[in-house]
Amino acid sequence: MMKIRVQEIVESDNGIGEIVQEIAQFERGQLRPEQLGLTMVEAKGLLEGLQRTVVEQQIAGYSRAQSACLLCGERRLHKGTHAIVYRTLFGKVALNSPRLFHCQCQPQRTRTFSPLAELLVERTSPELLYLEAKYASLVSYGLSLKLFEEVLPIGAEINASTVRSHTLAAAERMESELGDEQAFFIEGCERDWEELPRPDMPLTVGIDGGYVNSCEQKGKKDGRFEVSSARA
Repeated sequence: MMKIRVQEIVESDNGIGEIVQEIAQFERGQLRPEQLGLTMVEAKGLLEGLQRTVVEQQIAGYSRAQSACLLCGERRLHKGTHAIVYRTLFGKVALNSPRLFHCQCQPQRTRTFSPLAELLVERTSPELLYLEAKYASLVSYGLSLKLFEEVLPIGAEINASTVRSHTLAAAERMESELGDEQAFFIEGCERDWEELPRPDMPLTVGIDGGYVNSCEQKGKKDGRFEVSSARA
């Protein structure tokens, strides 16, 4: 019998020292093909556990940094804590988001604020949004979801409606970054177009095109030719 323990060691330069956490433990007996290496379930559990501990340490460090005023160093008073949910590729994590009073050294519009909530405006990680948009553009929302469920720890915690809304939001954001659409490519007023000089003939408009491969070709270029559909 073989036992494998996976530990995470976090080294911090803020005086806390090393933090050691065990995130997974596996057992292996007599070698069989299906037990060589990690199974899909074990790999997803390992990634989920590693992600959770990394996120927890990052959030703890950020919260400590925000506990004092960044301008004068005065310690901020604590009003309360609420939980926010953040979705990542490797699982959904619940984060403690403290609410703090603003320091009086500078005027503020509100008395309190939540540093973590203001930082994580989007509650889904950019990498998860990227994969959702990428695969939803290739296959249906439902098939994208089946892929996520198969290979990602987060897969069981999202649905097709979530993938759809995130994909549409990404498309709208990309469209907003484009310039104004050019409705016409001929400058000037439309009523003056008839006075423009007639272009040289013949006029050819490409409609579609493609490549035809010979069933006997031996290479990429042998027996291959291009077919274009155009109208003059």
